[in-house]
Amino acid sequence: MSREQTREPLSFPETTPLAVPEGFAAALGTLGVALDDGATKKIAAFLAMLLAMNERMNLTAITNENEAWTRHALDALSLLPELESLGAGASVIDVGSGGGVPAIPLAIVRSDLRFTLVEATKKKAWFLEEVARSLSLTNVTVRAERAEALARPPLAKKFDAVTARAVAKIDELIPWTAPFAKSGARLLFIKGARADEELAEARRSLALAKLVHERTTPTSTGRVVVLSVSR
Repeated sequence: MSREQTREPLSFPETTPLAVPEGFAAALGTLGVALDDGATKKIAAFLAMLLAMNERMNLTAITNENEAWTRHALDALSLLPELESLGAGASVIDVGSGGGVPAIPLAIVRSDLRFTLVEATKKKAWFLEEVARSLSLTNVTVRAERAEALARPPLAKKFDAVTARAVAKIDELIPWTAPFAKSGARLLFIKGARADEELAEARRSLALAKLVHERTTPTSTGRVVVLSVSR
């Protein structure tokens, strides 16, 4: 994507990686997750880029550094246990990637997986591309298009997992996400306290898309709704 496509001059700010807050490793431990130093440093660099660029465009409501570690990094990494069964080379698509959560932290930690980030707002997509370039995330591809436009061949039914966070209610998410999933794939939605209510409202959409609700897993930052494709 060229800068001209963003229709306004953008530049990537110089940043210093955020300091890792005390207790972050322990919080990850409650998820059964441990990071090596390299992954932690890249996540720290990503969070710094996110907060710095947020001053120039609307990427996140979070501006506090410690809160960014919890509400962004920890929240994103709550999906890692659900990706554990995916082998090297498996493909994940993140719909409505916004500022890069959960996809960027996941791509940092699971560098063996291939991530496609879908973000229709071109300025945000440009930011995601710059982050991937700066962090040498060769396993990340950014698509600056609407999910509805992409949910047809060659991307339809191509992915082993589909993720989404803070995009829409589950009933709205299903038609945007389910078309990307292979048979047997999982859809992983990071949701809040109203997850059960949203699932009840989405009962008809789940049936039409041939999705099965496997479980909802509470985490320290929210809930992970796990759906699987039964077709």
